[in-house]
Amino acid sequence: MTSLRTTAKPCNRWMRFAAAAVFFACTAGLAHTNSFDLGSLMQLLAAAPAGKVAYTEKKYSALLDQPILSSGTLAFRRPDTVEKITHSPRKEQFRIAGEELIVVRNGKERRIALSSQPLLEAFAASLRGVLSGNISLLRAHYRIVLAGDEKAWQLVLIPNDEEMARHVERILVAGHGGRIAQIEVRESSGDRSVLQVASSARP
Repeated sequence: MTSLRTTAKPCNRWMRFAAAAVFFACTAGLAHTNSFDLGSLMQLLAAAPAGKVAYTEKKYSALLDQPILSSGTLAFRRPDTVEKITHSPRKEQFRIAGEELIVVRNGKERRIALSSQPLLEAFAASLRGVLSGNISLLRAHYRIVLAGDEKAWQLVLIPNDEEMARHVERILVAGHGGRIAQIEVRESSGDRSVLQVASSARP
């Protein structure tokens, strides 16, 4: 995988990482209510337990004849640590802890201060906002649209910041019942990534 030498490249990778971690926010069962709205979803996100899941991800690009397939595990540990470990096609690790993004590749660790790259900081804020069910934090960076009902719903995150929108068009989180089925990240370049997780999470 390409090294993080520019602002755009680490942001694109972090975008996929941040979007992927949204899965952990929906492992709790959805309550049966007469109305399902954003407030209801945020309450469930705030109550969701920490956990670990297996994932598969496909990256689509106009420059490639076939999508790039990767797989590994995703883990969330409270209060603010999220980790994506890729096992295939090569081993690497992305971890956000405190105010840093930590990248481990080929046995070497690199630490990136979120405050040094505004796009990374925005992605981190969106990730933490989803995991904690903090709608105010999410709205500081995204316009949020929730469609559907408990049986089939979709959460759309659209960047507010123009600079961020140059890289990320939107993040689509689709699910049903108490489980997210798929995350699609659409980049402004036209590239996209689709991440799916196993049917159940484990603590």
